[in-house]
Amino acid sequence: MTYRKKEVRDFLISILVLGFLFSLPKITAVSLVASFIIVSLTFGLHEIAHRNVARKFGAYSEYKMWPSGLLFALILGIISGGRIIFAAPGAVYISSLKILRWKGEYESIKNEEYGVISIVGPLTNLFLALIFLILNAFYSWWFFSMGASINMIVALFNLLPIPPLDGAKVMAWDRKVWFFVFMASLIGWIGISFI
Repeated sequence: MTYRKKEVRDFLISILVLGFLFSLPKITAVSLVASFIIVSLTFGLHEIAHRNVARKFGAYSEYKMWPSGLLFALILGIISGGRIIFAAPGAVYISSLKILRWKGEYESIKNEEYGVISIVGPLTNLFLALIFLILNAFYSWWFFSMGASINMIVALFNLLPIPPLDGAKVMAWDRKVWFFVFMASLIGWIGISFI
């Protein structure tokens, strides 16, 4: 699992921007550090899951930031005081061709493989939200509830069926899978707002 310097740079810039946005509206040193830690886990593991599953299918994948998406996220986040966060500062770009091992030949990635690659990011966030909720049940702490909330927001946002978000690719693959995971994210997000 090798990372190019540009990919690491893009990843870190995206995490810094999202970490800043999730610490709004009242930025303190503690909220900023907490936000950076949670976003590193939330966003980092989401994108790494996409990348690794794509590579398991034999496809080349690489994280690239989306400069206009970052700028839009910053403007919208600052104007809304952190109430609306556009959580798409970049994405894992996947080659539409995969190399067949030991044959030196190429074949296209199947729709199902794109669907699995796309669903694994939001599923990672749902899993992380569950871990944060369990930790919060044993020891009630704002950091754990913040972690659960951010993960639910990222999962729900990414499952919107709007290209280029994950939800559009999952829906193109299997509408039932998309509906089930989207509803789980929506119910989880509503539930967390009562914590």
